[in-house]
Amino acid sequence: MSGNTDFFPIVRNRYFYGKLLTVRDFEVEQRYLQQKTQLLSRLSQGAGVVCGLGVSASDDTTLLIESGMALDYQGRMLVVEEPLLRKLQMIDGQEDLQGQETAYLCLRYDETDVEPVNAVGADTGESRQFNMTREGCRLFLTAQPPEYRSLLEAMGLENVSILYASQELTLVLSAPEAVCAGQEFTVEVLVVKNERTPPVRFRLEGESAFVDSDDGRVRLEFRESPEEKRRVYTARFQLKARQLTGLDSPLFPGGGEINLELGSHSYKNYIEVETRCHLCGDEKQLEERRLVTDSLEKHLRGRDLPIYLAKLELIHSAGSMFLASVTNLPFGQRLRRETVQGSGGEMQTVTTSVRSLEYWQKPDVRAVYQHATGSLHFDFGIPAPEQYDYAVTHGTVDLTMPGGLRVNSKVYSEEIAHGLGPGAVDVRLSVEFADQAAGGETALYFGNSEVFKGKAAPAAPPWVEAAALVYPERGTMRIGLWLHDMVDGNRLTIHYFAQKPERDTSRILAQRQVSLTISPEFAHVSRRGSLRLQAEVVGSEDKGVLWAVREENGGVIDRHGVYQAPELPGTYEIVATASADDSVTASAFVIVE
Repeated sequence: MSGNTDFFPIVRNRYFYGKLLTVRDFEVEQRYLQQKTQLLSRLSQGAGVVCGLGVSASDDTTLLIESGMALDYQGRMLVVEEPLLRKLQMIDGQEDLQGQETAYLCLRYDETDVEPVNAVGADTGESRQFNMTREGCRLFLTAQPPEYRSLLEAMGLENVSILYASQELTLVLSAPEAVCAGQEFTVEVLVVKNERTPPVRFRLEGESAFVDSDDGRVRLEFRESPEEKRRVYTARFQLKARQLTGLDSPLFPGGGEINLELGSHSYKNYIEVETRCHLCGDEKQLEERRLVTDSLEKHLRGRDLPIYLAKLELIHSAGSMFLASVTNLPFGQRLRRETVQGSGGEMQTVTTSVRSLEYWQKPDVRAVYQHATGSLHFDFGIPAPEQYDYAVTHGTVDLTMPGGLRVNSKVYSEEIAHGLGPGAVDVRLSVEFADQAAGGETALYFGNSEVFKGKAAPAAPPWVEAAALVYPERGTMRIGLWLHDMVDGNRLTIHYFAQKPERDTSRILAQRQVSLTISPEFAHVSRRGSLRLQAEVVGSEDKGVLWAVREENGGVIDRHGVYQAPELPGTYEIVATASADDSVTASAFVIVE
């Protein structure tokens, strides 16, 4: 059974002398108190875990759920009074998880009628009724992910749009419905992935009418650190609103281009982003708009949503189901947050996010205070671990076999250069032979040739062992052979594969060499007319440019690339300089007629 789900209308008993009280009257009495208490809890506290309810793996088939309390989206209390130890096979919904790699452990309100008693004079004709109703909660498993729009809107987020959805990855965008002109605001992307999903990298880009940027475009670019272990988290982006008033516009009026990389898989598409923002002139207008657009309906969303206690990664083997990992409260349905005392005595919300930087970049931290909401956000940039690349060479050495009996004899090459210069080098050796089982085709074998001995072996390489002696200071080596048995022919060819670790800074920097182009390169414009130029920076995350007109009286150009022609006709050169590297410039020429 489930409890009453209707808050309205709120009705209470009106008592008078001589009133006949029936079951209905007592039910109204209970419902009146329940409705007001639950409505107040939902509107003033919200929904989510209040305390406890942590989930962990006791073993690979058992979950431990700590005691605790939560409020659901109807303001009802969900209480787990003592720790629970539950086998996966004991939890409702497990029968639907066969073949599923991901599941969610959910908590929902539940109530049960208890204490059966004799029902004397019952109008239903039943001889027995239940004397009490015990309020409680129910744990269950589901492979179905939440309806993200409903979930995030119930949690108070606005402008929710699904950017990408697959079994491996889901990206969900949210942005404020109203922002203040000239101030920074936060756009969030919820990232939901599986344990086997490779590191995520995405870029959402498009033109915007109200976001302050050098080229009038919004770029939300994110690269996940290879060390990221979380399966669900939020990527946050700080944008700044332009100094405009009363503008109501989508964040991406013409749609957005999403580029996604998952390991070797890439995805590119143009999508409609249902994110519309209103630009207020100042904080007073912003607060007034929030008061006007606020409604009871907004605060009562998600009435049927459960509390998602954990996201489970599953392994199926031999008809059984095992736990691979457990992610607690994947969608952050928690009421208590880290707070600090604000200057005015109010509690202030503090949130954090982490960006992955290249390993040669310096760590940095950015702090953004949202005055309207009283929240403080820290964005930390953490350098990734140092990366290495490998220089590789390959060559061959012919070793002449000794005459006479060759069993248990040894032969060595002269000292030769491996081609990688001085330093520590890793060398692998292989022996070339003619594979008679494959019609005499040339083959190479690595490791111990005894593996291929026997009647069932697919090949019969010579029984020899090869080794290398490396001289790091000279950048040379010698190769030796140990002949365990007779070898056909007078010589053997040894292939060597040498590799040397080196820092990849130069390679990455070379790949990221900054370049700059302007479009259009040539343009005509009338006297005192205007023209917008676009600059594209490649090889740097910093896409900013500095604009200038070469001629002294050749007109003016603002930081957005909008050129205002002078009164005097002529040909004028517009110069753009990359903010990332002031040695990188590009020119365009405007003919004023």
